Amino acid sequence: MKTVLMVMVTALSMNAMALEVSTSIKITQASQSNDAEKQIYLNAKDDAADFIATEGKQMHPQLAKAIEQYRATHNDNYTDMEIAEAILKLK
Repeated sequence: MKTVLMVMVTALSMNAMALEVSTSIKITQASQSNDAEKQIYLNAKDDAADFIATEGKQMHPQLAKAIEQYRATHNDNYTDMEIAEAILKLK
C-alpha cells in the first residue's frame, strides 16, 4: 500500500513539474520571440507575486493583461495560477 501511494505521489509530482516546466518554456519562448510580449510578462511580475501570495484573490491589471496575452497566443488550458507562477520565474 505504501509503495502504491508513493508511486502515485511521485507520478503527481512529476506531472506537476512537467506542467510547470512546459508553461515556463512556452512563456520564455514567446517572450524571446517578441520583445513587446516579453515586456508585458515582465511588467506583470509584481502582480504575479501578489496573485500567488494571496492564493489567487488579488488579480491586478498587469497580470490580467499578461494572462490575456498568453491565452491569445497559446492553445492550452493552464490556470491563472500556473501562468502567474511561470511569469514570476522569468528573468
